[in-house]
Amino acid sequence: MAQDIERLAKKLDALGHPLRLRIVSLLARENRAMYLNEIANALEINRALAKVHLKKLKAAGIVKSKVVLDEERGKALRFYELVPFDLHLSPDILKEVVE
Repeated sequence: MAQDIERLAKKLDALGHPLRLRIVSLLARENRAMYLNEIANALEINRALAKVHLKKLKAAGIVKSKVVLDEERGKALRFYELVPFDLHLSPDILKEVVE
């Protein structure tokens, strides 16, 4: 039960920032893995800021990442994609999770 509370709190915390909600929305809309720079460019933010917010979403289990080697450019690229999730919240559900 304590783990359920922790998982819920982590998800709510991760989704509690407007920019992270925009990232989730973008990944849902694109419905594909996106490179860090693609995400930053699409949201008109810098790469470092996108990385910080993606890290928080990843820790909450909302996105996952994979590294792909781009042999042409000779570097590794990190791609992020949305992990399917449902979030249903009501006072009764909170009561059930907490008790």
